[in-house]
Amino acid sequence: MNRNTSHGNSHSNSRSNSHGSAQGTPPYRILQCSLCPHTGDACRIGFELAQGLYRSIAAGGEMIAEDFEISGHVEMPGCTRPCTGAFHATKTACHLFGDVERGADVAALLSDPAPAAAITLEAGAARLN
Repeated sequence: MNRNTSHGNSHSNSRSNSHGSAQGTPPYRILQCSLCPHTGDACRIGFELAQGLYRSIAAGGEMIAEDFEISGHVEMPGCTRPCTGAFHATKTACHLFGDVERGADVAALLSDPAPAAAITLEAGAARLN
């Protein structure tokens, strides 16, 4: 991950999804959405991966334990260049980090106050009207 990129490209204005239950996804808010250091745009692929993981966990409902956690690495499909992502999700939040080295320490990424390329979704936010 390129740690020398400007973190001024990060958006953390807590936007809520307006599609929530209409698409079967509980409401969430976007706490962070950094711009890709290679394209200069928000990572649509990363957002869709984070959203899909969030939906899958939410679909489990009460069958998913409150202390459930999952972490791992994924090759970002459809990216314009080879890109590895790392993720961590619980019942209440989903974090996706893009452009990380294969096998990157997910715990270290979670503790970084300003990761270079990250998307964070949090459950339970109010819907936009």
